[in-house]
Amino acid sequence: MTAKLKVFVKGCLTYLFNGLKLLRMSRVGRGCSIGRGLTVHSPEGVRLGNNVRIGRFGRLSCYTNQEGEKGVIEIADNCYIGDNFSALSASSLSIENNVLIAGHVAVIAENHGVDPESGTPYGLQPLVGKPVRIGAFSWIGEKVIVLPGVDIGKWCVVGAGSVVTKNIPDYCMAVGNPARIIRKYDFETHQWVSAR
Repeated sequence: MTAKLKVFVKGCLTYLFNGLKLLRMSRVGRGCSIGRGLTVHSPEGVRLGNNVRIGRFGRLSCYTNQEGEKGVIEIADNCYIGDNFSALSASSLSIENNVLIAGHVAVIAENHGVDPESGTPYGLQPLVGKPVRIGAFSWIGEKVIVLPGVDIGKWCVVGAGSVVTKNIPDYCMAVGNPARIIRKYDFETHQWVSAR
């Protein structure tokens, strides 16, 4: 088999494999593109808007929480998500329109129970879900981690390597571990100004 034929066959198999994943999702809008190697757990909880792009080797996982409710992952229209993205939900995980997410980002809307007196290993304890939202037009940098219960407003920027543990209001820049707000957009001066 020639090199070109191998590439063609591999491309066809990848397209077919990803197509099957898309068919099992609750909703898939027009023009969606998913890179190879995407892992989807409980695809019926995943909803994609129009023109959503997800890079290679991502993971979208919906789990049942301690109340018996199934997690949901909603990614709205025109979102671009880089390679090695993880979205884990035992609650509501919502990424609004036109969000840009770089590679190696984790957005987590669940956590294992942490009761050491239960006698049950942490990995087997019921999941606790807390909703997560990333507002429209926000930009999430490389290797960011967004933890359960966080609400990121619209038009925010989260710097590379940040760990977001608290809510970020609209029109803010945040960096660090834990992420802290360093700038806010000032509509009078039309500039990003210090938040101090």
